[in-house]
Parts: sequence; structure tokens; C-alpha cells
Amino acid sequence: MEKSFLPQGVHMLHHYNNNHCVQESCKKRKLDNGIDMESQSSEDFGKAGMGRTFLPIRADAGVFQTDEWKTSGTAMFHPVLQDQYINLKKLDKISAGQGSFFTADESGNYSRNLTGNVLHLWRYDKQEKKLYISQSFLFTNFQVFLDIQSFLKSV
Repeated sequence: MEKSFLPQGVHMLHHYNNNHCVQESCKKRKLDNGIDMESQSSEDFGKAGMGRTFLPIRADAGVFQTDEWKTSGTAMFHPVLQDQYINLKKLDKISAGQGSFFTADESGNYSRNLTGNVLHLWRYDKQEKKLYISQSFLFTNFQVFLDIQSFLKSV
């Protein structure tokens, strides 16, 4: 049985992307303590773990991102130059996979292919009525990817 890195109670799906198995999950709308995140005031929500709704992505030599994921696997990942905090409440699904990806230098020019683990952040388009990948992060350092998994487990 595969070990999930996402919060308890989140359903996992599997499909293949970039010739590798990808894990997917649907967004969890309640905290583990049963508090409904959608109906809480901002003051009440802060008591329920406000800081745990933001996924920290640290700027690191082995961390890359793209806002233009292509199903053909030809997306260009750019280095993450500043720490980022992703609001998990704005996401509808998170998926992860691994493979070889194109990376760019700081100027946006192709640099090389790198192998690593990718984290896809999905949102729902109400007009198109379908999910799409709004942002993807590539981690070439497996320990950094494990740290992200650990954080997601604790949410």
C-alpha cells in the first residue's frame, strides 16, 4: 500500500503523467478537529490553525516552478528565487509525480533537463467546468520534497 503524504481523509487517485504514476487528492474542506474552514470567521479560523493553510516553498538551488504546465511534458521550469507561501484554501487538488523536466536559468533561457519530483497545484475553472494545473514545483533535492510531503501530512 502506498503511503499518502496528504492530510488524513483526503482521497487518492492515480494516473500517469510524463510516463510516471501521479498521486492526486481532492481538497480537504475541514480541519482534522472537524472545524469547517468555509464557515469560520477569520478570528475563529486563526484559532483553528491559520498558519497551517499556507504551504511554504523555500527558494533553493534545487527548487523550480512553472505556471504553464503542458500535458506533453514540455513545460519550462524556472528557478524559485524568493520564498513563497501557497494558500492551500485556494487549491482544489494537489498531485505529485516524478520524471525528467526542462529547466531554465534566471533569464528564462533553457538550461538543462533535470530529474526530480514535481508537485502540481490544481484549481477549478468555473467557466470551463474542469480542473487545471495552476502552478507546478519541481524539486531536484529529494529531502526538500520529503519536507513538503511531511508538511502536507500535518495539515
